[in-house]
Amino acid sequence: MSTEELILKKTFNLLLIKGFDAVSISDIQASTGLSRGLLYHYFKNKDDLFIQVTEKYFIQMFDFDIQKVKDYDVYEFTDFMCNRFAAIGNTVTDIVADSGAVEKVSILNYHFLFYQVMQRDSVFRDRYRTTIEKELAGWEYALKNSLLKGDLKKEVDEIASARELFTLTDGIWFQGIFNVNGKLVVKGLKKVLLHYIELLK
Repeated sequence: MSTEELILKKTFNLLLIKGFDAVSISDIQASTGLSRGLLYHYFKNKDDLFIQVTEKYFIQMFDFDIQKVKDYDVYEFTDFMCNRFAAIGNTVTDIVADSGAVEKVSILNYHFLFYQVMQRDSVFRDRYRTTIEKELAGWEYALKNSLLKGDLKKEVDEIASARELFTLTDGIWFQGIFNVNGKLVVKGLKKVLLHYIELLK
């Protein structure tokens, strides 16, 4: 792991535990074992560091290329969505486990930090809105493809059903906030999505 990656990982862990306002450069120094000068060699200031953490652990993890999934059917897109959430859960679990702070952190911490970022950063809000729009479009593509294959009832409204699948996904993910095991959250998400899809057949 490079020094820059170490700083990002340790800072993300601190932010998960303490939130934005409570994390200082001194905390980051203590966690990384690096001098203030070395931290500033990689990042201009604390704000720059926090923006880079946001980019790595929120934007890059959530965003995707809609062109790569537009030919998926509902089952393939369900797998794709669940794999995305599994990657997020695994990342949070691994980082927290490395720090020994397992009892202090759950998916709730990730959600809380996410909403702090949403409140503070208009650029992040705009980029996340774009990601949400892509998720909704992804469900619409998947439903349309499954309808064309004859896998779903022909009277299924792909626009309304896409909105419902999107809402189910968001709701189940949010309901997992108190769970320290991201794998269980994703397992529950997949079960609910597949159950809904069965109702469309």
